[in-house]
Amino acid sequence: MPSTFFGLNTALSGLVAQQRALDTTNHNLANINTEGYTRQRVNMKTSAPFSNPALDTAVGPGQLGTGVQIADYARLRDQFVDVQFRSQTATQGQFQARSDALQRLNDVVDEPGDTGLTSLLGKFWSSWQALSLNPESPSVREAVRAAGDQLAQGFTDTRAQLVASQDEANTRITATTDEVNLLAGQVNDLNQAIAKVTAVGQTPNDLMDQRDLLVDRIAKSANAAITPVGTTGKITLAIGGQVLVNGATDTVNNVAVSGAGVVTVGAAVANVTDGALRGYIDVRDTIIGGATGYLANLDTLAGAVITEVNARHGTGFALDGTTGNNFFQGANAADIAIDAAVAGSTDKIAAANAAGELPGGGDNAVDLAQLKMVVLPVGTATSTIDGYWGSMVSRLGTDTDQAQRLAQVQQNVLDVAASRRDAASGVSMDEEVTDMVRFQQSYNAAARMITTLDGILDTIVNRMGLVGR
Repeated sequence: MPSTFFGLNTALSGLVAQQRALDTTNHNLANINTEGYTRQRVNMKTSAPFSNPALDTAVGPGQLGTGVQIADYARLRDQFVDVQFRSQTATQGQFQARSDALQRLNDVVDEPGDTGLTSLLGKFWSSWQALSLNPESPSVREAVRAAGDQLAQGFTDTRAQLVASQDEANTRITATTDEVNLLAGQVNDLNQAIAKVTAVGQTPNDLMDQRDLLVDRIAKSANAAITPVGTTGKITLAIGGQVLVNGATDTVNNVAVSGAGVVTVGAAVANVTDGALRGYIDVRDTIIGGATGYLANLDTLAGAVITEVNARHGTGFALDGTTGNNFFQGANAADIAIDAAVAGSTDKIAAANAAGELPGGGDNAVDLAQLKMVVLPVGTATSTIDGYWGSMVSRLGTDTDQAQRLAQVQQNVLDVAASRRDAASGVSMDEEVTDMVRFQQSYNAAARMITTLDGILDTIVNRMGLVGR
């Protein structure tokens, strides 16, 4: 039969195991507000039993248990929920980037507003109408020139702000790729640290939490996926289907975005379909830039204004008797301006249709004022000049509302995914306090067992064998 001291080791194993469980609970509570922390749990198992405790028999009566030991310190993480959370994070990053950019474009357009192109176009057409009623007046002619100059300045200012928004998107692209590359290097460093701990048979839970938090941040920028590398504890991280961090070789491939919007990881082209990086690229190259972007549409409109106004103005006769004069110069919103001749003298403004009408003819000014209502080809559309701008403003408003709505809906979806992950991995104070009480009582029971064994040993050592002395 086993020694009387045998029970002390069994009770000691209980004390140690419950103490470790209490330490883990304490660690969970201490990190309840730590970003990216995953709650941990002590898994216990029975220690190896004595298979033949009765040494004086050929066949033992059974196995005698020797207590409890720690199996592992488990990290309560659901990988499937992680995949869903990162996917929703990438989508939210893309929608939010688009929503923010479109909201800034709304501020640039300033419609309706006193400085918007709608107001400036209205003042320009009205100035021609006023000139048709008083074509000889220097002040009215000056008003036409001033309205034209303000309209031209409105086009160039709006374009400059669109270009500034495009440059801002490009800056964000650069900042995002720099951040991804920095985080990828940190993931690679943590990979190697985790592998060292794993190699000695331990599980580096806190290091894994730090790595998962970095992967979450990368996933916000681009659609990311991870693959475990055997039993080393390392992972291989890919974005857009291309390897960013190679856990097998401990190498990192840098992310870059070309001026044409092509994302490369190392030398390979990555198919980045989600994330803030995708959103910023779309803003720069499609929403603002590109053949159908707001910048191209604004240039098309300014070009139509230059062409149509000059065509009608050139057929008229100026107050000084000249004809064939341009009112505007330039080709688009980047360089539209009052023609140098008109800027030098308002007598170059052609209000009359024929030389014989001078100095009082105003029919050409009427034609220019009525240009507001003329339906004509503007780019690929057929519309009035004001109508084309109105459709641009309407499209911007619709795009902004849709982007904000999608961003809000996606945020709700992301919140649900985050709640699911918190339910599996987050620290619950109520649960931890309950575990604390449970482990404390188990610890007290093991301590009481040691006290009981101590009493038995005291009886055997100090009180037995006293008869006959």
